[in-house]
Amino acid sequence: MIAKISYLKNAVIYVEAKGKLDIYSAQDYFDEIKDYLNRKYTTELILDFSNISYVASIGLRGILELYKITQTKECPLKLKNVNEEVLKVLKVAGFDKFLTIENDSDEGKNQN
Repeated sequence: MIAKISYLKNAVIYVEAKGKLDIYSAQDYFDEIKDYLNRKYTTELILDFSNISYVASIGLRGILELYKITQTKECPLKLKNVNEEVLKVLKVAGFDKFLTIENDSDEGKNQN
């Protein structure tokens, strides 16, 4: 899986990808984002999950690693446009308790 990373105004990093965050793709996806975070000043990291169809445990681990990195940089991590199946996985894992998860249609709300 290739992450399409955009550096937006105000030092916001916006990441789009397509497919599954599983054993075959998650490591490359998260390594690419972590490398980018280390090279660029960042005020916010937004992961657009509109085309992510599945998240395995390795994907959850990667999201948690990104969350920890962004916390040390005082840079919020936001997941956008998460589908119902992926949202269920995030909720079961308790990620909705500490991550901002929102859809474009409910801008500014935290889906708990």
